[in-house]
Amino acid sequence: MSDRQLVRSLGRRRERPRRVAVWLPGSERALASRVRLGDGYWARLLGLMGRRALDPEEGLWLIPCSSVHMLFMRTALDVVYLDGQERVLLTVPEMRPWSVRLLPVRGARSALELAPGTLRRQPLRPGDQLEFTAESAAPSGAALSSP
Repeated sequence: MSDRQLVRSLGRRRERPRRVAVWLPGSERALASRVRLGDGYWARLLGLMGRRALDPEEGLWLIPCSSVHMLFMRTALDVVYLDGQERVLLTVPEMRPWSVRLLPVRGARSALELAPGTLRRQPLRPGDQLEFTAESAAPSGAALSSP
């Protein structure tokens, strides 16, 4: 399901789950099991600013998003840029606080901000397909825990 289809399928903004889990299809563990949905202006603008750290299972899925900044950030983040079908376009491991990636990533429709080290534990490559589920839901046979 594409990010737009997922967001639409979740209904009106105030009825949407505010958290999702991110999976590699076929994986038994979530890449991140507590990912906030950042689909509003303020949620995208503020992002994870001011956070001192993220737990390994936390993240923020910015929709729409083709570039991120790390201004006012206190911790590094792993960033994954996705196309409209949730395929990985580009990964940026351990993007440092106060760095900026102003140039949009071509074809990116969303960005997934994850705890630093997530991409070291679970390497992703361009073309990898991700799956997003409601936080409490899991693909069949999968456990809701991070690696």
